[in-house]
Amino acid sequence: MYMLKLFAPITKFFTIIFEAIHNLVVSLGVTGGASYVLAITILTVIIRACLLPFNIKSAKSSKKMQEIQPEVKKIQEKYKNDPQKAQMEMMNLYKEKNVSMTGGCLPALLPLPILMALYGVFYSASMKAQIEGLSFLWIKDLAQPDKLFILPILAALTTYIPSYLMTKATPANSGTPNMSGMNIGMSLMMAFMSINFQSILVIYWVVGGLIQIANTYFINYRPAKKEALELKEKEEAKKEALDGSKFFMQNYEETNKASKKKKKKKKN
Repeated sequence: MYMLKLFAPITKFFTIIFEAIHNLVVSLGVTGGASYVLAITILTVIIRACLLPFNIKSAKSSKKMQEIQPEVKKIQEKYKNDPQKAQMEMMNLYKEKNVSMTGGCLPALLPLPILMALYGVFYSASMKAQIEGLSFLWIKDLAQPDKLFILPILAALTTYIPSYLMTKATPANSGTPNMSGMNIGMSLMMAFMSINFQSILVIYWVVGGLIQIANTYFINYRPAKKEALELKEKEEAKKEALDGSKFFMQNYEETNKASKKKKKKKKN
């Protein structure tokens, strides 16, 4: 109850927005459960569009953090017996390189208060009465949890995949057991919560997760893989050039030796 009161202003704001979108959807001829699902989908797209600048900022922050990892490791090694000094030097490094410590976390944290606000929207007596008994596809009642557990599974997957792509886009953190455990733990937590949440609320989270997968793929994963591929091609080109140079020198030395032998034979 305290949490709902805390998010009351945001809940009221989202209630107004959702009802306006739903009225627009109904005016277009969509009725029943489909009208509410379409309305929550449109609202989710709007919310994710508003969060997009934060995702882009987070991607830049993650890239900068990855670039300075060698320097961070040097500082940690240099001041391994003085943690306070190491922390101070790292803070100076972040400031010098204009790296934000919170920039990468904000996009992951912002959807949670929005989810709590929407929880207040759909669990209010008036809204619950509107969606109660309305069905959509396999869901018999949008106001009740999914009895087939399809939505909780989708919620877990759409929570895990973006974080998985993010760790793959940042090799410095991909091998960290804590990161992998955190991603799995967050996914399982969302699945557990979704078992008890209204179906329409879980639909919001699943649609948002699908959008986040696309964002993470195009903003983080794809550029990182492209950069890694270009780096690999450059290294292979350098290796080929070096091998070619060695081969040329070897041929030159062999030719030179053969030429000297011929000259000696002629003299003899």
